Amino acid sequence: MAKSEIELEVRNQTSRSAKESGVLLKLAFLLEKTLALVVLITICFGIFDLLRLVWQEYIVDFNHIVQYNTLNTILAQALLLVIGVELVVMLSLHIPGAFIEALLYAIARKMLLLPKADGMIEVLMGVVAMAGLFAIRKYLIPNGTYISEADKSDSHLDKKTANEINKKYAGNYKFMDNHEGGNE
Repeated sequence: MAKSEIELEVRNQTSRSAKESGVLLKLAFLLEKTLALVVLITICFGIFDLLRLVWQEYIVDFNHIVQYNTLNTILAQALLLVIGVELVVMLSLHIPGAFIEALLYAIARKMLLLPKADGMIEVLMGVVAMAGLFAIRKYLIPNGTYISEADKSDSHLDKKTANEINKKYAGNYKFMDNHEGGNE
C-alpha cells in the first residue's frame, strides 16, 4: 500500500469512529432525558402520597396531636421529593451548580432528619460539608461557563432557559445559538 492509501484508510477509520462517538453521545443524552422523565413521573406520584399523608394526619385525624415521628416522616418525604426535582434539573441542564445544589439539599435533608439520639458531630460534619460545597461553588465554578457536551450537539440554551438559570444560580450563563461556537 502506498503512503496516501494508508493515510486515506486512517482518515476513514477516524471519521467512522467520530460518527460512532456522536451516535453514542446522542444515545446517552436520550437515555439521560428518559431517566429524568421517569424520576419526574415518580416525583408526581410522590406528591400525591405526601398530600395523602398530610390529609390523613392533619385533616382526618385532627383530634390527636401530630407526633414527632409523623412530622419527621412528612419532612423526609417532602425533602426527598425536592432532591428528586434537583436531580431532574441536574440531568437536564448539565451545569455544575445543579449538581452542587442537589448535594446541598441531600446534606440538608440528612441534617434535619437526624434522630434525636445522634450527637452533634453529625450536624458539625454536615455544616462543614455544606460550607465546602458553598466554597466550591463560589471559588471553583467560574461564572459564564456552561459546561455541557450539549454545546456540541443540537440542543443549546435558549434565552429564557439561560435567564432562569442565571436567576437561580446567580450566574452569567450565556445564550448559545447555532451561529455561536461552544466550549470546544
